[in-house]
Amino acid sequence: MTLDDAFRIQLRLPELEFPTIFSVSVFFALFKTYGIPSISKLLVATGQLSNGKTASKRAADTGVILTEVVLHHPLDPRAMDGIARMNYLHGLYRKSGKISDDDMLYTLSLFALEPIRWTKQFEWRQVNDVERCAIGTYWRYMGDAMEIPFNSLKSYETGWADGLQFIDDLAEWSVEYEAKAMVPAESNKVVAQGTIDIGLFNVPKFLHGVALSFVAAVLQPHLRRAMMFPDPPEWAIATFTTIVTVRKFVLRHFFLPRPYFLRDRWWSEHPNTHGRINAKQFISLPWYIEPTFAARWGYKAWLLRLIGSKVPGDDGDSYEPKGYVISELGPDSLRHKGAEQMKTTRDALANGTRVGCPFSRW
Repeated sequence: MTLDDAFRIQLRLPELEFPTIFSVSVFFALFKTYGIPSISKLLVATGQLSNGKTASKRAADTGVILTEVVLHHPLDPRAMDGIARMNYLHGLYRKSGKISDDDMLYTLSLFALEPIRWTKQFEWRQVNDVERCAIGTYWRYMGDAMEIPFNSLKSYETGWADGLQFIDDLAEWSVEYEAKAMVPAESNKVVAQGTIDIGLFNVPKFLHGVALSFVAAVLQPHLRRAMMFPDPPEWAIATFTTIVTVRKFVLRHFFLPRPYFLRDRWWSEHPNTHGRINAKQFISLPWYIEPTFAARWGYKAWLLRLIGSKVPGDDGDSYEPKGYVISELGPDSLRHKGAEQMKTTRDALANGTRVGCPFSRW
């Protein structure tokens, strides 16, 4: 399978087939990394979770970079810009030894594997072998683009025949790494709770208890222990299981395939008059959202107003309604830094990316 084929096959999954579960599973994949103390301690040390605004911006920037990279073709300038920015931001910590290669590989493994696991558990059908092969092929390329070594994987020396063998190898290693590295730590709890607070930011306060019980029901037992969370009540498990079962049945038997014009959209296709990109969705605060009439006065905006939350255009330019430029994403202290390093990465990607099969030997 070529990289070009793999990208086009896997793109259908978050845009048309399973937009809700794929987006939630990617958010959860990031959340799951906080069960590893070496990762959570670094996040606590950076201070990016010290207040609601900086924490929400970090979440928004992470989401923007991920979607720009994953939802654009590998040869698209926006995908290469996203990888270049991501490599620059990570590189600062990798060079100092604060982020290990194994932690990078584990994070990559979750972005590849969690959507597959969540689809199997919560959707009306599971990902088929062709789609799994596409995901494996694509994330093999992403690992190379992010300069993540694969020498920890079982078949590294002999090589992988295809994306299926690669993703199976990655899954086996990921489970083993989790078993030894995912242990309880106070930093895990702090970062996890901060992330949950972002996710529940626009949920009415009186529903937070129920929502937290559902979150606990979704977490695997070893992840709950690592994050020092209590076990969920039986009613939460039963209720959540019922909701998932009913949703599966309804989607399978009563919904037609989603047409392309209703695909999930995360950002504007083209730069606006300011030369920037506007986001189309947000979780907590409306970072990078253009304050159009619909965004400020549509039904979603009214629901947010009723619970006292922010809508696009509130607080002037606080949430950067003019949009973003990929090269500026990340902590404010790094906003105008990294241009030279990003150019080096972009040039390497532009000259070195092969859209053929990454497992072929030539």
